[in-house]
Amino acid sequence: MTPWHRNEYILKGVFLGLWVFFALQVPDEATRAWIDIAWVLGWVCAGLAAGLILGTALQVSRGLRPWYNWFAFPLVVVLESPTFIYGGIMIGLLAGVFSGREVAQAWAGPVASNFGLTFDDIKHTLPAGDWLECCALGGILLGFGLYRMRQVEDRNWRFWVGFGVAAVMIYLAGEYISKVPTLVDPNARFYLGIYLLLGLPFFYLLTFCGDAEESEVEVMALCATLGVALSLIGVVSKLPGVGPVAGYLIPLALYFVYATRILPRLCVFKYVVRAFSYMNLGRLRLAIQFFRRALELDPQSQLARQGMLTLHNSVTLAQIDSDPSLVNSLDFTLCLDRATVLLMSPPPPEKQKEADRFLELVEQKQPAYLARVDYLRVISCLHAKHYDAAAEILSRLLNPETPGYHPAVRKQVLYDAWDFALRTHPKLVERLGWAELNKPGRRMEAIAAVERKITASPDDTIAKEYRTMLYSQLGEAEFVAAIGPEGTPPKEFAYEYVEQLGLALVDSTDPEQRERGMDYLRIGGRGLPERGPGIFLKLAQVYEKQGDQENMARCLETAKRVGLGVGPRELAKEQRQFYFDVLRKLADLADRRGDYEIAIEELRQYQTDGGTAALETYRKLAELYGKLHDAMNALLMTETGLMYNSSDPDLLKKKDSFYYSVEPERLEKVKDRVVKWFDVAYCLRKAAWVLNTKDGGIELLDWAAHLTKLAMVMKPTSNGVRLIEARVLLRRGERDAGLQILEDVFYGKEKGSGEEEDAWYTATKLLGQLYLDELGKPDLAMHCFLAYKDYHKSGADTLYQIARCYEAKGDTANAIRFYTAVTGYDGHPLYWDAKEAIKRLKGEGA
Repeated sequence: MTPWHRNEYILKGVFLGLWVFFALQVPDEATRAWIDIAWVLGWVCAGLAAGLILGTALQVSRGLRPWYNWFAFPLVVVLESPTFIYGGIMIGLLAGVFSGREVAQAWAGPVASNFGLTFDDIKHTLPAGDWLECCALGGILLGFGLYRMRQVEDRNWRFWVGFGVAAVMIYLAGEYISKVPTLVDPNARFYLGIYLLLGLPFFYLLTFCGDAEESEVEVMALCATLGVALSLIGVVSKLPGVGPVAGYLIPLALYFVYATRILPRLCVFKYVVRAFSYMNLGRLRLAIQFFRRALELDPQSQLARQGMLTLHNSVTLAQIDSDPSLVNSLDFTLCLDRATVLLMSPPPPEKQKEADRFLELVEQKQPAYLARVDYLRVISCLHAKHYDAAAEILSRLLNPETPGYHPAVRKQVLYDAWDFALRTHPKLVERLGWAELNKPGRRMEAIAAVERKITASPDDTIAKEYRTMLYSQLGEAEFVAAIGPEGTPPKEFAYEYVEQLGLALVDSTDPEQRERGMDYLRIGGRGLPERGPGIFLKLAQVYEKQGDQENMARCLETAKRVGLGVGPRELAKEQRQFYFDVLRKLADLADRRGDYEIAIEELRQYQTDGGTAALETYRKLAELYGKLHDAMNALLMTETGLMYNSSDPDLLKKKDSFYYSVEPERLEKVKDRVVKWFDVAYCLRKAAWVLNTKDGGIELLDWAAHLTKLAMVMKPTSNGVRLIEARVLLRRGERDAGLQILEDVFYGKEKGSGEEEDAWYTATKLLGQLYLDELGKPDLAMHCFLAYKDYHKSGADTLYQIARCYEAKGDTANAIRFYTAVTGYDGHPLYWDAKEAIKRLKGEGA
């Protein structure tokens, strides 16, 4: 904002201050009040009339005539004469204020007499203390405050603050103005309100015509004053059913509607009116500035756009020559549009010359538009039948290595340039033609131009024909050459179209067609990463049919890389399945060539990315780890696979194999990490099965011993593990070591619970049998069998063994007692043995 804008706001504030000061002097008697009001309004209107007359004279001197447009001329006078209007209104108001004071009687009295009045009729009744200085100073401060508020850029902030200030001012007026000593009389307040209302049109006129852009600030001041005036004249009491809200509702509703609906459009309209007036006066630079400001406020304004376009279409080089500074204000795109209009059809020599001068002007002042300038020069040369010159310029424009062209501007004209070279003008087709496309980089640029055209005009049949021809001639090498330095494929390219071309040709029996289809698929895969897994998997399948294992593997690796780049979980369902198929295929290839670690990596990637064939994947991983002689990981994969199907015969077989292959020393190192899945129960169960096999050979016994060692690593203090260990030692003939373990379990271990308790009792029974049958220690054996007797699985067998212990000790009575207890189990296998033992012992006793 300029200093003059600040002065405008201060003058607006002074106007309000002086108007309030004079309103306070209006008498409360009706006749005198209306005379006073008419007197001051007459001075203000006279000043305004003088300002409008001077403004009209100014516009006429500039060349405007009212009869050209009777509606627009008054608007132009008001908008372009703010100094005269401000001066007329302010001088008229000052004259009205001071003419009623004693010091002005000498000249004011004769003026009043011309209207049949005396000086006493127009003499003001000064309020207590004569508030002139206060009102003037208050007006200055108000104006400066409005100016500072207008400097805030946030329109929403200005709007809501203005809304709040207006509401507060209306409230203060309603609550406190009646307490002012000179306004106790309702008539005095009524005429004060009338006078304030009469001042509002003048304040709005100052706002409307000012150089400072009208804003919410002025609307706030106007609506707040309106609210105060309505409160003073008693609108609240005259609107039944609305009540005290009326004093707020009317001005605030006006503020809201005007600030949000009328003000934005009015500002644009005022700028457009000014712009058209200056354009008609030939002052194009100012017209452009006003049109631009209108478009800044409302980019969709059709009136402003049409005005700007009309200005540039009518501008001549003579006008530019007469006002060199105009060049800095011109919109060069519109200048080029003007040249385009001149060259649209074969122009007469003077029009063509003017168009060429416009092109020279743009080239000199705005080199960024050189590509469009050269395109229009081609048209100009064609009109002049300078075909060689046109071909030379067009060839330069089609060359992507030509320096000086702005890329964005060149793109705008490239399609039309190619259309000239390939189809539109026979002379250019003869000199350039399709051979131009075979030069480096040309075909890809032509394709990009066609794609832009189809995007803008999807139904353009010519562009679609170009697409068909250009892609049919495209080679993969040309596409690769157009890839950016960071490996970014061209964006303006129909990758989906190319993919479809490739799929249509890749299964052809014609080798040439098939190879071309593969080229298309490779191109499509580069630009469609989200479809890359499917595209490159298809290529791999084609290579596999041809027996080209190297390229097949390369395509599979590319498919994997593309899938990882996009993110496997971001791929569409179909493409994600292709990606999984690629990983499994890569694993199979690595397995075949003996790269088991690579195969494992591929399957691990498959699992990480969410592959669904879990059971088969773990089966394959188990096999691969087995081939690497990594029994531990092979076993882990097997155990995990069995979680999906615990009865899978192949995995159960692998489990037997891999548990046999795990080395106790390695298990010892990693036992803390494998404790969650290592199946100790399996080791014990399988070892027990081997030990229970009567015809088991040395190999089976070694298997049981190995499983026992593994179980000992994981649970060295377990009763069940120690029991199996003892049994293995006993089977191997290491009787003392086996006996020692059984004694450690019986004498040194707690029974525990569950399986541990079962193992303790089993060890106790086995120890008793050894004491009795092999070592001849019936006392110790009896101690074991008596302990075993408490086991819920004990029965006639245990009673029979206890009887044998008593018999071995020579305690016939107790032996007979326990043998007799055995005979209580009818049908038990030991029933008759017990009978014979009783008969034998009784016969000996006899």
